[in-house]
Amino acid sequence: MDERDWIILQTLHQKKNITRTAEALFISQPTLTSRLQQIEDRFDVQIVVRGKKGVYFTPEGAYLAECSKEMLQKMHTIEGTVRTLKNEVKGLLKLGASNFFTRHKLPELLRRFQERYPEVEFKVVTNLSGRIVDLVYNHDIDVGFIRGEYGWSDKKELLFEENMYIVSAWKISCEQLPEKPRIDYISNKAVRDVLDNWWKDNFHRPPHIGMNVDRIDSCKEMVLKNLGYAFLPSGILDAEDQVYKIQMFDRAGMPLVRRTWMFYYEDKLQIALIKTFVDFVKSIDVYSL
Repeated sequence: MDERDWIILQTLHQKKNITRTAEALFISQPTLTSRLQQIEDRFDVQIVVRGKKGVYFTPEGAYLAECSKEMLQKMHTIEGTVRTLKNEVKGLLKLGASNFFTRHKLPELLRRFQERYPEVEFKVVTNLSGRIVDLVYNHDIDVGFIRGEYGWSDKKELLFEENMYIVSAWKISCEQLPEKPRIDYISNKAVRDVLDNWWKDNFHRPPHIGMNVDRIDSCKEMVLKNLGYAFLPSGILDAEDQVYKIQMFDRAGMPLVRRTWMFYYEDKLQIALIKTFVDFVKSIDVYSL
C-alpha cells in the first residue's frame, strides 16, 4: 500500500461513486478499478459493492477507508519531520480559513510567505469558522484561521480585532432601527449571541429582518444598494465605501468587537514548515494585508 492507494480509498469513501472518484483523482476508471482490485487482493477482502446509484462499502472496506485518513495524516507528519531533520522549509502546508479571511487576507499572506519560501505548497480549505475548528481538532489541517469565539485548549494567537458598526447607506439613528429593514448574514453562534444580546439591551421588540444572505460580502453589497442596514465589522468596509456607520457598545460601555484567531497544536511546531509559517504570521500585521 502506498500513499496513492490510501488517497483512492479516502476519495472513494467521500464520493461513493467510481466515475466521480476517477475524475477527482485525474485517472481513468479502468485504472481506478484495477488499483481497487489490487487493494482487495492485498487484504483478501471485498471493499465495495456496486449499486445502481454508486458503491457501498463493506464493513472491511469502511474500516480501511477510516484507516486511510489516519495513514495520510501520519505520512504528512513523517514527511514534515524528515524535512525538519534536514533543516528544510518545504513541502505541503494544510490550512483552513473562514470565508472572509480566505477572500480578504489569505491570498496576500500566502503570496508573501511563498515569496520567501518558494518550495512550499498549500492545500486550503474554506468554510465557516466552526467547521475550520473541527478540522484543526481532527488534525485534517495544520493551521486554522478562525473568526469569532470558540473553545480551544491548545495554542491560539489573536491576529486582530474589528470594531462592530451599525452600517447604512443613509444617515440612521439607533432609535430608528426597529422600523428599518435589517440585512443579516450567516455567522457563528457566538457572534449571533453578542448581537442578539445587544439588541435586547436596547430594544423591547424584535428587529425587522428584511433579508438573509449567506456571505458577509453579499450583506455589505446589499447595504451599499440602500436595501437596509446591517451590523458589520470594520474589516469588511473599504475606504471608498460611501456608508454611514455607528460604532456599537455593550451595556458596560465597552466596544463590541469581532476577533480573528490562528489555531494550531503546539506539538506540531516541531515540524519546521509549520513552525516557520506560524512564526511568520505572528511577525506581521495581518489586519493590514
